Amino acid sequence: MSGASEAAGGERREPGEAWALVEKAYRLLREYPLCDHCLGRMFALLGRGWSNAERGRALKRLLVMSLHMSLREGREEAREELERLAPSIGGIAEGLYREVFGKPLEARRCYICGSRLPGLFDEAARRAVEQLSGMDVSSFLVAARLDPGLREREDELKRMFGLVYAESIASEVKREVSKRIQRLTSLVPEFDNPDVVVVVDIPSGDVEIRVMPLLLRGRYWKTARRVSQTAWVTRRGKRRYPFSVEDALFILSEAADVDDVILHGSGREDADARMLGLGRPFIVELKAARRRSFSAGFLGDLVNRYAAGLVEVRLESRARRRDVAEIKGEHSRRAKIYKALVVVAREVREEELRGLEEYFTGATIRQRTPRRVRHRRPDVVRERAVFSLQARRLAPTVFEAVIVAEGGLYIKELVSGDGGDTTPSFAEYLGADAYCAELDVLGVLEQPPARAR
Repeated sequence: MSGASEAAGGERREPGEAWALVEKAYRLLREYPLCDHCLGRMFALLGRGWSNAERGRALKRLLVMSLHMSLREGREEAREELERLAPSIGGIAEGLYREVFGKPLEARRCYICGSRLPGLFDEAARRAVEQLSGMDVSSFLVAARLDPGLREREDELKRMFGLVYAESIASEVKREVSKRIQRLTSLVPEFDNPDVVVVVDIPSGDVEIRVMPLLLRGRYWKTARRVSQTAWVTRRGKRRYPFSVEDALFILSEAADVDDVILHGSGREDADARMLGLGRPFIVELKAARRRSFSAGFLGDLVNRYAAGLVEVRLESRARRRDVAEIKGEHSRRAKIYKALVVVAREVREEELRGLEEYFTGATIRQRTPRRVRHRRPDVVRERAVFSLQARRLAPTVFEAVIVAEGGLYIKELVSGDGGDTTPSFAEYLGADAYCAELDVLGVLEQPPARAR
């Protein structure tokens, strides 16, 4: 056993006792030169309120003190151990090394980071602050991009020496650079929905600023027909409909200086159906929004002036990325309220409409993907619920139906039957051809109503 590991009266400590930690640091430095940060990071989960550099310096000082004690006690191997270990320890061993050998110490470069890490945090933060200066942002997140070779060297040491209390160099860089940016600016760290991500390259210290999307939650209304939810372009490159809700939102690209505008809706209605009543929940994603200090109300007013008579929106608040998946997933199955203008091939009596209401309230509809959309949607058979139905006769062959149904039910096919692919249907119940002449969506419900049966 070396002089360093026997220094405390020559007594060997058993693993798990206090000396085991210093002995592990000794074994590390005996094989690999490590800067204060990289040595301390191998024990990052031990102690509270210290930086990894402080941990590394503390361990190195203990080792140098242990070597010095061995030298003073005349241990023959201590001089050899100092000569071998000091270049891996670096500046902390400089004084003792010069005293013993009468020459300056030539420290070796850190095996993991090449001794770049000690100055990287301040330099990366400075570069980040320079780039962030003048940007319209209030929150940030630091990310790290590691050289693969550096990651391999770090993981190699963790495996070889069983370093179970270590953290990754990426974690240290993110934390330390983030602290420095906070000290130099008024920006606040935000983990879920930052305005920008500061990407720090390790070990070069180069910095890239990625402007994140601005996500806004709201509701929209379509007050005109032949307005699609998103731009519908045919294979020949022509627009199927002249305007879309997404087109209305595109006016925001100028106000917020963005790369693109994307609409995420809680389901969608047909282009020839109006969206009225409660409106449809949506999230608008403003890609790389370089101007962000707007109120949601101000941006909503821009859209409403631009799309007056076609589309109206109410922007309510900022949203998070996870909200997009939620609104497009389970929210799309929320109950919807529809109003359909139904034309039947024969006269319909009042008592038939009352029977229609009773039959379809609480009914389960078995529906194959409609023929009109089968070329672009999976051909599947689904079951959807009708929660309630109210019918009002307008003319001998015309009635209005207000339908509350589970999201994903095709209402036009509920009326017509789609050649038997939707059952039961209004046409099937009435024993006569029926079709939906006009369709309006009156709202998307937060909670589905209870089934009547």
